[in-house]
Amino acid sequence: MASMIRVAVLGCGMISTQHVNAFRLSKHRATITALIDENISKTRAFEEAIDPKPKIFSSLDEALRWNEFDAIDIMLPHDVHETAAVRCLRAGKHVLLEKPLAHNVDAARRILDEASRIQPRRVFMVGENASYWPEVGFSGWRFRVGEMYAWQVVKAEELISDGCIGDVHMAKAHYWESEAQSPFAMFDADNWRYKVERVGGGILMDGCSHWIRPLRIWMGEIDEVVGITSRDSIKSMEGESLVRALIRFKSGKFGQFSGTLTSAFVSKQPFFHIFGTKGEITIDGDFFGGMTLFNQEHPKGLKLGSQGGFMGSFKPEIEDFLDAVLRGTRPKAPAEFALGELQTAAAIYQSTKTRRW
Repeated sequence: MASMIRVAVLGCGMISTQHVNAFRLSKHRATITALIDENISKTRAFEEAIDPKPKIFSSLDEALRWNEFDAIDIMLPHDVHETAAVRCLRAGKHVLLEKPLAHNVDAARRILDEASRIQPRRVFMVGENASYWPEVGFSGWRFRVGEMYAWQVVKAEELISDGCIGDVHMAKAHYWESEAQSPFAMFDADNWRYKVERVGGGILMDGCSHWIRPLRIWMGEIDEVVGITSRDSIKSMEGESLVRALIRFKSGKFGQFSGTLTSAFVSKQPFFHIFGTKGEITIDGDFFGGMTLFNQEHPKGLKLGSQGGFMGSFKPEIEDFLDAVLRGTRPKAPAEFALGELQTAAAIYQSTKTRRW
């Protein structure tokens, strides 16, 4: 089995910075040979940071004709995920597709159908980095000390499994982001993320999926939802920027979900609360991490500090993809698991229209 793969990066926008950096940290296993973006100027900052210098292309067609890559990392607007992913799969490439699978459930199913035809010959993985969020954790996942980040050993999933808060019965998730305070440079009037046709909706189809995934990890699959959506003060945003929902899980547990994208300054409210029969876990509202455990032994709260935060989730995500390609392992979250976030968003949209579960 190969020990090194050649990677093409398709789309050089905001999230590409995190992916490129993660691949560079794994330079003993992967080399970026191509950068692809219809706006060539976006590739320049990445080109300077990569050694040896990658080839630059303005279209996927050109890159596929050149064909000097084994895998491709697709980070494009949601409405072109299907076209790009299917073309790359049919070209025999391993594919890492940034979440969500597509801009609607039907397109997502078509991508999965195509991927099922080429597996196990090629890897198809959906890049939902929340599965690797150090504070969140993922059932069955244990980082290999010395091979990956040794400090990523304390996670909410492990605390739950160890009985630190008893039996979990409720969780709250709050995605919030402020134009004025965000670490991500994505707020401009022409951003495709503000266009319903490109995204498939508003924040439910974008940032909120990163917060829905942890709820599914901790609480199990979602049975039904009731929700409402609205808009804040971001004039150029066509879709919803405010979401509130109650969630009933098949496990019998329930949760609260909220999402806020605003132009205002806001307090750093916790991203998550997990409530159990013996205590609570909170995950700080900070993209760089932090969490606190409350139980009988720690009634005032045991601050566990940052385990890496949301920003620490990209390297293990890329490592998982590389493991799947180079070692033949299965990605920690199968691609079809990503349907859950899309289906949840669709259910909340439907509930908003009908005003019922």
